[in-house]
Amino acid sequence: MADEAAYRQWRESAKAVNAIAADNSLALWEKARKVNQAYAGLALEGLQSKHRHKVLAAFGKVNSVFAKYTINSFDDYKQMSDGDLREIVTAVRALVPPKAK
Repeated sequence: MADEAAYRQWRESAKAVNAIAADNSLALWEKARKVNQAYAGLALEGLQSKHRHKVLAAFGKVNSVFAKYTINSFDDYKQMSDGDLREIVTAVRALVPPKAK
């Protein structure tokens, strides 16, 4: 059964991601780092199976981008290509939760 608290957390994370992506004061590498952090601690076990799979698939895409690099610190994001950074931001930004009932 779905947990409303998990969906509320998902909506809050998505709202934070949109704010980060729209923040023109942040460099692209900072956006890529921060959008991932916005989903830290999301209670996946509280989501319906289809939604949990959606989240896991998106972060699978993100992980495939990270697999090209060795990330030991936040500064290592600066070494990533702009295309890869954009791919991370786009994948995470696409995690739109379902509308609240």
